[in-house]
Amino acid sequence: MRKVIKYLPLICGVSGNELLKEEADFIKNYNPWGIILFARNCTSRSQLKELIEHLKILTHKDIPIMIDQEGGRIHRLKYSDEYILYPASLFGRIYETNKTDALEALGLQCKIIANELNELGINVNTSPVLDIPSGEESGVIGDRSFSNNREIATILGKEAINSFISMGINPVIKHIPGHGRAQVDSHFELPIVDTKYDELVEIDFYPFQACNFSNLAMTAHIIFSNIDPEHPVTISNKIISSIIRKLIKFEGLLMTDDMSMKALKGDIGKLSLAALDAGCDLILHCNGDLSEMNTIAETLKSNMREIELPSHIILERDKNIEFDLQESKARLQNIVSKFVN
Repeated sequence: MRKVIKYLPLICGVSGNELLKEEADFIKNYNPWGIILFARNCTSRSQLKELIEHLKILTHKDIPIMIDQEGGRIHRLKYSDEYILYPASLFGRIYETNKTDALEALGLQCKIIANELNELGINVNTSPVLDIPSGEESGVIGDRSFSNNREIATILGKEAINSFISMGINPVIKHIPGHGRAQVDSHFELPIVDTKYDELVEIDFYPFQACNFSNLAMTAHIIFSNIDPEHPVTISNKIISSIIRKLIKFEGLLMTDDMSMKALKGDIGKLSLAALDAGCDLILHCNGDLSEMNTIAETLKSNMREIELPSHIILERDKNIEFDLQESKARLQNIVSKFVN
């Protein structure tokens, strides 16, 4: 019988390019479900591999190690300029002209990213962005989105998800159930969206419904005033139960967006507990602030919150996928050059 191990339902960051003793102690003491890395943690390939190996020694070999490697302006492995990673919107524009080229180019880029993550020991990528920009949004999504056309965004979203999975990387669809109408940046303020329910279902929620087979999803720190005017999605039982679980039919693990963002006001421990009570499975905390991490961890621990690591989250690369890095980079560049001067 497989031994069931329980983890604190927390994905946390670390402050720099090597673990502080206090951070190592935190990880050993609280046993978080996963770790997320940012550019501040990545100064070179060798340094990053060493950091990840240290994290796995402290925890276990299958611990989810996450990163934001979307392409375009959102990429964390800034130490390397070996190849260009294009924004999602480029593939949407290519799709409008040549569907076949768009799907091939996107698949190649996702596999190039996945290959790098595999070599580093990273097994989760918080991508793709399935949000549909309204044209009035703050710009925080912008070119991170594939398209303002729901069908194009959905088709390309599926290609990205399947490409990552085929290479043994778990994608995270975000920001469920949709962040494309936010007129302020949720890193700093709480967006309030007043769009009618039927329009949200028809446009914003649509790509998430079609891509609900993803193992992992990330919430949006947004109020949808026509659904729950009191609570942002992350702490809204109404939206998580009736929209994300029932309407969208997402059955995977649901993580919050970063709880250290300024959209959410109040005690970060109580907010984290409220997110779990609302129906989130995992708390995401990114800034590496050990004081905040301790507050969250103590709150969750004292309220006996635990979670398993489901076996289906541990992916392996499809051995039938033939992948040559140099050929893939050259082919991607060749396709993109036909559409970009």
